[in-house]
Amino acid sequence: MRTITRTQAIHDLHAVLCTLVDQDDSLCAAVSRRGIFCRGFSRWSLPELRKRYPWIAERHPDADRETFVELANHWQRCRRSVEFGRLPCEVTTRHRRSSPCAGWDDFYESELARFHAELCAEFVRVVPDEIGPLAASAERRASENGS
Repeated sequence: MRTITRTQAIHDLHAVLCTLVDQDDSLCAAVSRRGIFCRGFSRWSLPELRKRYPWIAERHPDADRETFVELANHWQRCRRSVEFGRLPCEVTTRHRRSSPCAGWDDFYESELARFHAELCAEFVRVVPDEIGPLAASAERRASENGS
């Protein structure tokens, strides 16, 4: 099994996740509909969505779940335009107050490895980016031996 850093795993996942986004679906809607990755909007109940998107809840207090998700999806798509195509997972680390989740910071390395297997069709071990010289040397030896 190949070992990759957290940054490499995120890079690989980003490449696949970008293919799911289109003019109609934000990443949160696309993964929600498919039941993959973090499960997007579907992982939260309507009350939880209202907490995570308070600016939408204030303007649409009577919206049902379907309408609320449509509004949140629209907001995410617009935000992607403003953020030059970045995924919500990348934007959230810079704009915590207006983000429904913590983006990549929500996931442990083990979760990134599971997502990598699911989306990239490759089982990997994900390690933190800060690996010391001994770990780097062991990693180099393992890759040279085909492990």
